Amino acid sequence: MKKLFSYFLTLLLLSFSSSIAQGLMDYVEEVRGDTLVIKDYYDLGQANSFSNAITADSVNVPAGRVYMLKTAGWYPMSAGLTTPADRPTVIVGEDDDILVKRQAAPPIISGFTDEGGSSIGGITWSNDLTVKNTSIICGAPDGTYGWAFFGSGAADCKVVFQNNMMEHNWWVFVQSNGNSGTRLYFKDNYFVNMSGRACRRNGGVYDNVDNNTDTIYVENNTHVMAQGYIYKFRNYPIKFIYVNHNTFVNCSNVIFETQGVQSNAIVANNIFVNSNVQPFRPNMTEDLSEQAYDGQPQGIIDVAVLPESMEQVDRKWLVEANLVYWDSRLTDLAAEANSMAVNGFTTWLNQAMKMNSRTKALFDDNANYPYLTEGKWYEKLPTFANTADLLTDQVDVLKEFSLATIDTTSTAVMPFWRVTSVGTENFIYSDWPIPIDLSYSDADLKVGGTDGLPIGDLNWFPDAKATFIANHSQYFSDLVTALAEGHTVTSVKELGGMPTQFELSQNYPNPFNPTTVITFTLPQPGNVTLKVYNALGQEVATLVEGYKTAQKYEVTFDASNLASGLYIYTLQSDNFKLSKKMMLIK
Repeated sequence: MKKLFSYFLTLLLLSFSSSIAQGLMDYVEEVRGDTLVIKDYYDLGQANSFSNAITADSVNVPAGRVYMLKTAGWYPMSAGLTTPADRPTVIVGEDDDILVKRQAAPPIISGFTDEGGSSIGGITWSNDLTVKNTSIICGAPDGTYGWAFFGSGAADCKVVFQNNMMEHNWWVFVQSNGNSGTRLYFKDNYFVNMSGRACRRNGGVYDNVDNNTDTIYVENNTHVMAQGYIYKFRNYPIKFIYVNHNTFVNCSNVIFETQGVQSNAIVANNIFVNSNVQPFRPNMTEDLSEQAYDGQPQGIIDVAVLPESMEQVDRKWLVEANLVYWDSRLTDLAAEANSMAVNGFTTWLNQAMKMNSRTKALFDDNANYPYLTEGKWYEKLPTFANTADLLTDQVDVLKEFSLATIDTTSTAVMPFWRVTSVGTENFIYSDWPIPIDLSYSDADLKVGGTDGLPIGDLNWFPDAKATFIANHSQYFSDLVTALAEGHTVTSVKELGGMPTQFELSQNYPNPFNPTTVITFTLPQPGNVTLKVYNALGQEVATLVEGYKTAQKYEVTFDASNLASGLYIYTLQSDNFKLSKKMMLIK
């Protein structure tokens, strides 16, 4: 009997010893070169497999190490992970197809629920971090929410989130308080149901809490159903803000919370539908740390005169080829708030606008603010392929929440929106495949971008996305050059053909307001410029600059930021120069 007891005791001790001494390979299903395919919860029966693997992987780690999560796997976290400080961390789902168009479910990274309760987990970066092709749930299976899932643990890090679905949060998905120099890249993500806590300001993507973020780069993302500020920039100047080709639908509060003090930003080719709708009251005590310092409501774009306490720099904003639309149920919520005298006040103001009067005046003041550039706005609802009930029932949900939460005593929370994976048991299992299709059929919008591509998130247009990727360096350069020089970007279309002579056609229409089309042909390749001058001979726009092949081209010129009058456009190549006149009448 003693021998039998000793035998079982030995087995128990060996089992216990094994459980506390698991090594890296206990969490690895397969090795693919420098890539480790990580076992999930169903393989191991325990949480933290990928975080334990990262922690255990500490000896002779190759420079190209990747931690791969399996398609449709579940990777819950019962404790937070701080990534290694001595090397970048790369976490990817194994399916690299674009999220909004694919069928295979991404691996889920979430918090965890067990007999001891719920833990949210989360990741703190201590070096560069990349997370791709996953579904990130800022919460646990029992419906417990987390404040944020990603945070900064070191300065001067590059952090990339690409092709992820992110859902649920009390605050934001990512915050970078405490460390400066963060370079953040959000690309190809689908953000949904940014809600969970009774607060009008919380529920978004990113918060620049108390440091100088170096760069925030937001491109080809879709944002659906959110209750708070989506991107909080606050009054800590960010060196470069880049927001290009994104789609926002039903976002209750302000999209870009800038407090009016950001100074170097590109906002181009985006779609804003039913966003910025919460009414605003000047000097609302609860919002003081997150509103414009002069107490004005924020539109989609908000720029103020810099306070004397801040460094006085050139204000550079390029705002071009964006779309705004508000359902008629949302256009005057301030009047409804005033009729209810919420909290005893009748001074509520609308924020459902492109820009407030102060911002518009600065953009129109070319003498003092020559680098604040406003181009074309589209003001219509795209003919989306499939929006489920986003533009019907969910507009009523958005309105009810937006009005309720201006009351400082409100406990309202925006209900999370689901089409197929309904019910509390599906809290971490998002709608899959993604149940909407935000491509559209509008001919003008499909060529309406500064790059001649569809506006909004290009992931809904795979062919256009391929063109975008192939020419990304040029498209990015065009926007950055326009920002630096203070002019709009125009799309240059290649019309083909075999031209025999150098030609510059008369613009059409002429006179025009505010856009016109200029056509030219090049009989041979070379460096080409097409510039616009005012009647005094001062350059006001560069439409084309760089190497072009021999063919026919069409350029759209947007003069929204120019005054009425006579203008001259000049085409010059290596051996030829032609000029013509055109008339802008507003």
